[in-house]
Amino acid sequence: MTRVVVDPLTRIEGHFRLSAEVNEQGVISDIQSAGMLFRGFERILLNRDPRDAARITQRVCGVCPTSHAMASANALDDLFGIADQVPKDALVARNIIQSLNMMASHATHIYVLWLPDIVNPAYRDVLATIGDTGAALWKELLYRFAPISYRLNGVSIPPGNAYLNAIKEKKRLQEAIALIAGKMPHQMSSVVGGVTYRPTVADIGKLTSYYHHVMDFIDGSTLGVDHRTWLDNTFRASSPQRAVDFLIEHLQELVEKSLISNDFSHVAGWGDIDLLAAFGSELIGERYLGLPVSFKFDRSGGYSDPSKIGFLSYGVYYDVEHGDGYDPLEFGRSGFQKAAFITGSFEHKKFDHRNVTEQIGHSFYVGKHNLHPLEGVTDPVRNADEIDYNGNDESKYSWIKAPRYDGIPCEVGPLARMVAMEEPLTMGLINMFSKNGQSAANTFTRMMARAQEMLLLSDELLKWVSSDLDPNGKFCVPTDLSMAENSQGIGLWEAPRGALGHWVRTGRDSKVINYQMVVPTTWNASPRDDLGVPGPIEQALLGTKVSAVENLLGIDNANPTGILHTARSYDPCIACAVHTIDLTKKLGNASRTFNIV
Repeated sequence: MTRVVVDPLTRIEGHFRLSAEVNEQGVISDIQSAGMLFRGFERILLNRDPRDAARITQRVCGVCPTSHAMASANALDDLFGIADQVPKDALVARNIIQSLNMMASHATHIYVLWLPDIVNPAYRDVLATIGDTGAALWKELLYRFAPISYRLNGVSIPPGNAYLNAIKEKKRLQEAIALIAGKMPHQMSSVVGGVTYRPTVADIGKLTSYYHHVMDFIDGSTLGVDHRTWLDNTFRASSPQRAVDFLIEHLQELVEKSLISNDFSHVAGWGDIDLLAAFGSELIGERYLGLPVSFKFDRSGGYSDPSKIGFLSYGVYYDVEHGDGYDPLEFGRSGFQKAAFITGSFEHKKFDHRNVTEQIGHSFYVGKHNLHPLEGVTDPVRNADEIDYNGNDESKYSWIKAPRYDGIPCEVGPLARMVAMEEPLTMGLINMFSKNGQSAANTFTRMMARAQEMLLLSDELLKWVSSDLDPNGKFCVPTDLSMAENSQGIGLWEAPRGALGHWVRTGRDSKVINYQMVVPTTWNASPRDDLGVPGPIEQALLGTKVSAVENLLGIDNANPTGILHTARSYDPCIACAVHTIDLTKKLGNASRTFNIV
């Protein structure tokens, strides 16, 4: 038995530690995921004007601050009792800001944080086993996805073309947010009662221009076909099977040409997602397409016990078809992306926020266990001797709490959202893997769902910008602090990484007496709960083979691609899950050094 520690996991947001026991067969038999810092934002907000929350909570994360602004604004709309009055055009503006951030975050994760994984030198060695075809494919992967400052055998590799262009498009999307939200990161527009800025006709024209530039990148790089053709045959397919049939037929045409010419370029029709879809899945690539090798991402990152996992979506984006206002407690029941709890066997159930609780049995906190966030507390352990990241499964080992829905750990994020809305391509892939006896949720389906969400959002974004937003409309309703006296508010939303909830309670002076955030990575990267049930990332890594392509070339604990691919497929944001405050006031701006194991 060998202990493999990744600390910190790179190419994510924040400091995340994964400690695995790997057996003689190269299979992970035990795993602990640990957030490495204490989050103090809930404590910072105590005794403040609740309206500060929409500004302060954005500082949780620079990648998805808009999501915290929206969740906070939703909680404040509820707290002040005005959610049913928020003007329709303010809700449209919030939708536009959120969708731009969602697309930017997904593009960043796919191209900058995850796809560089497939130019790991282990895949060069795997592809070398299939001769000229493997060499041609490896050259194409490096050309597209090599990260900045990458060296192989002492030779510097130029940054990938798709990698660099995705960064440019992320910048363009950030500029679009700033156009109507003041700035980005940490936009200034979303406030209780609506938004602060009334977009002009010129703004709408600029947003449309930004949109078309981004779609040119998607059509020219991400996809091998026009995005409208892709969405017509996947998202708008008549059935999940038809969506999968389209994908496989499209890939088959590419494969038949490229296995002869050894050309996997954009000129030959290969989009970036095509390469992932064909070579990322053993089932699709080897069984259906007849490829000589695949990266077998569909064999890793799955769940072995459906009774111990669920999928959760709070719903996101306001239903603006009926006009002003929304119901905070019914949020996600209608509109574009739905709220739902889905069991590990993919049974859909109605979502009820009262079923959300947090446990702290294996987290560095003290106090009562299994509390709903409205009653939750954030009280860290005070004895340094109690903080031991090397603790066993019976001890505390993480600063992340363990949220549960009706007692069940839940994966949140693009895959959960696509399942909640029964998106045809995602459901087709899930059905295909299930029929093959594999875990339907795996590293491959997680990444395909993220790419598919980015694409289908593009359609909704254009509609909100060009059809639903009225620059002559109303964008806010007035509020007064006294309206929040002895009140409580619930803000349910979705960040790019998954279900995001803000809960707030105020006292007689309308100031905050409790504020709790349960963020996506708190769900996905949670430690074991009070019953010892592992969190989603921990469950996904149990049984995963530690080295590339299911240990095809042997066990290499020094290059644990199985851990890296699977953990990164959730796009962890430890910056959201944990933060730190200095109670001693002695550290100031001193730099800190983190050891990489």
